[in-house]
Formats: sequence, structure tokens, C-alpha cells
Amino acid sequence: MTTADRRYGGRTVVARKAERRQRFLEAATRIFAERGYVTCSLAEVCAAAGLSKRQFYEEFETREDVLIAAYDRIQDDASTAVAAAAAAHSDPEAAIRAGLAAYLESLSSDPHRAQVALIEVVGVSDRMENHRRERRHAWSVLIETALAGKGFRLRGDAQLTTGLLTGAVNGVAHEWLLLDARPPVGELVDLLTAAAFSLVDQD
Repeated sequence: MTTADRRYGGRTVVARKAERRQRFLEAATRIFAERGYVTCSLAEVCAAAGLSKRQFYEEFETREDVLIAAYDRIQDDASTAVAAAAAAHSDPEAAIRAGLAAYLESLSSDPHRAQVALIEVVGVSDRMENHRRERRHAWSVLIETALAGKGFRLRGDAQLTTGLLTGAVNGVAHEWLLLDARPPVGELVDLLTAAAFSLVDQD
């Protein structure tokens, strides 16, 4: 039996490690959103997770590492939801509408996630900015691939056009999430779908 297979309290080492990591990510997402990443200490992250600094350093090297991991989890969940929603429709407009709705619903499902994804990660460091750029490029690939499957292509340079589209989506999403009386998601989807179609051409 390997160390990873050993059980403590009925769970393997791997399962316990995954659970601890999840607790750190959930705690970091919440506390960074509530108190702000810049002013939030590592001790506060550990306290929110109910775990020790020793356990933190078994998963991450720095406070910025857990911010990046939390951001990636938010982005991964959103991209999975968007890809699945778009793939469920053969009609291009329906696919774009479904993808946009899935993205907005993924962010709005938890206000802490929206705060971290749209606010707390901005301007943290050169490393974080480079990572955000990599994630934007990943969105570019996802969007370009999804559109190609529906017989459409982005106008101009794909990364620049996708940057324009994702910037518009995130800007509108941020303003929408801050409103006390939010209009229905459908209204945002209508607005953003029109913007998206102005940036694509049919093959």
C-alpha cells in the first residue's frame, strides 16, 4: 500500500489533501471578496479555511498562489458551462445566447466569485496580469472553436476581437452585478448577443 492509499478517518491521503485544497480555495474566494486581496493576510485565509499555515504551505507557496488557483477554478467552471451550453444548440444565435447566459449565470451564482474574477485579480502583479492574459487567450480558443463549429469566424485578429468581446461581457457583467435592482439576465444576453454578432462573419 502506498502512502497515497493509506486511510485516515476512512479517507485516503489523496482525498484528504484534495479536501484541504478545496477548503483553502473556497475560503480564499470568500475572504478576498469580502475584505479585498490586497489587505487580506495569509493568516486570515487560514483562519477562514479552519486550517493551519503548515497545511497551507503543503498546497501553495504564497498567498498569490491561492488567488491564482481560486481564479482558475472560477474560470474553469465558467468555461465548462459556456462550452456545454453552446454545444447544445446547432443554431449560431441560440448557441451564442446560451453561452452568454451560462457565463453570466456562472458568475452571478456566487457574488464572491464575481468579485474575485472581475476585481480582486486586477493589477495584483506582473505574474497575475500575465496569467489573466493566458486565460483570455484560452477564452479566445474556446470562442473561436465554438463559432467555427457553427459556420462562423471572428473578424480580424482572433485574440484582439475576443479581447473586445470578453471585455464587453465582463464590463457589462460587473455593472449588472453591482446594481441593486438587476434587470433580467435575458436583457443582458440580448445586448451582448447583438454585440457578439457585430464581431463575426459567416464562412
